[in-house]
Amino acid sequence: MNQIIQSLREDAVAAFHAAVAAVQPAGLLADTVTVDGDRVTIRGETLPRVSGRRVVTSLGKAAPGLADAWIEHAPGWADEIFVLAPHDVPVTDRVRAAAEVHSAGHPYPDASGESATTRLIDLARSLGETDLLIVLLSGGSSALLAAPVEGVTREDVAATTRALMEAGATINQVNTVRRQLLAATGGGLAQAASPARVVTLVLSDVPGDPLADIGSGPTVRSPTTAADALGVLGGLALVADLPRAVIDVLRSRVDTPSDESWEDRSRVQILANNRTAVHAAASMLTEQGYATLVHPGYLEGEASTRGTLMAQLAAAFWSRRRVGFLMGGETTVTVRGSGRGGRNHELALAAAMGLDGPSKTAILSAGTDGIDGRAEGAGAVVDPTTVARLRNAGIDPMEALANNDAGTALAAVGDSIVTGPTGTNVCDVTMVLTA
Repeated sequence: MNQIIQSLREDAVAAFHAAVAAVQPAGLLADTVTVDGDRVTIRGETLPRVSGRRVVTSLGKAAPGLADAWIEHAPGWADEIFVLAPHDVPVTDRVRAAAEVHSAGHPYPDASGESATTRLIDLARSLGETDLLIVLLSGGSSALLAAPVEGVTREDVAATTRALMEAGATINQVNTVRRQLLAATGGGLAQAASPARVVTLVLSDVPGDPLADIGSGPTVRSPTTAADALGVLGGLALVADLPRAVIDVLRSRVDTPSDESWEDRSRVQILANNRTAVHAAASMLTEQGYATLVHPGYLEGEASTRGTLMAQLAAAFWSRRRVGFLMGGETTVTVRGSGRGGRNHELALAAAMGLDGPSKTAILSAGTDGIDGRAEGAGAVVDPTTVARLRNAGIDPMEALANNDAGTALAAVGDSIVTGPTGTNVCDVTMVLTA
């Protein structure tokens, strides 16, 4: 491999690791939380002082890390700590000793998530007017909060989620439906805790930080209704394929008035988001001498189509000095094959197929949570030699892309980026480096 290309690849991976490091819970809470006795201040705003119980619940892919950081920076402050994370996310001994820890399935809800969420709702309902609930919220919470509303089962919700994701639904569309089917989402957790005060600190995994879409908004009112959920399912032609109970419940909820009296006692702050990660990657590249440009928008849409676009951008940004073009966001994949995914590998493989052999380019796309669908890695870094290396290994890149098996293909030639669960989650980072 050309030495310049190898250097570009190494810089891209290092920049991705810098992005992940910038959104680690320990650093974020150290920068934002100060404690003076029982007085806790977050970015200059003091938490309400209450005479009753102080309960902390940490939810999502970053839940163990957020809980650990809270225990580090506010030791002994919480009367109770409740943690709910995906099964494969590691939990520190300190968190296990101090908290009630649950694990559950992701991205599809399971029985563990259902029982843990029922326990969490019961905990919230036990709170009164003199109590305070702190919610440390990160991406992945929607699937973990698996207790369904009355009339549907967890299996119904799982089947609906799977159908939406395989149809290429956006996160906004998925959550528009899930908020109507899960008891703790769409403000359900805060409503259960009312009249207690609720403060939510968010590690955002949704581009643009729409609060109702982050973890399906357990402590904020849903901006969409059951009618909107039916509209999503109808627009994706999924109504006939879903469990009948799902459609019946959504139709029954169309004219049901909602109780929003709890909203005045709930507030939310963003700790960090996708922009935090992308700008950290850009800063590292700038320090390495790259001319860097961060796109002001978000990378969304079909992963393979966006990969082709990245290859075209590589040609447009070529110059006599090193250039880094960075974007953040989250693409989608319309599943037509039987491969292992995921969206970042698919984007990267499509980009590799569009690269001109003589060019000096590296393109990286990876998830900050370290997970990319069912693929082994967080994503991949490719270059103009990727396609030739795949073919030399007996792999047809076009066939791998058509079978949604980019993860398997790129892992076979060493282009996959394997981190394991990172303990954080703020969407994806994509970059094009040229020289």
